Amino acid sequence: MIFTNTITGTYGGSNTPCFIFTANDTYITWYCVEGSQNVNCTYETLEDGCNVEEVSDIDTMTAGSPVNSEQELETLISEDEDQERTDEEIEEDNREPDFHS
Repeated sequence: MIFTNTITGTYGGSNTPCFIFTANDTYITWYCVEGSQNVNCTYETLEDGCNVEEVSDIDTMTAGSPVNSEQELETLISEDEDQERTDEEIEEDNREPDFHS
């Protein structure tokens, strides 16, 4: 289950104030600065006052349009997970049978 939240923080070299949408899924947190298309993933816990430039990312994706709500972030993550499963299923379907096993 994904839990979403909006926190305040900063981005960029001049520490521009911003809202950061977060989506926690078990041990990872996906996050995006309001109005950005850059969606990042981290193991870190993000709290009010964080600077996203200092967060250690483990994965990223680019949204097709700016993300302006927690719900949009959650939808992106869900679509990405669905796509990964679909790709894995396609790969499984296209494997050559192993008659030697």
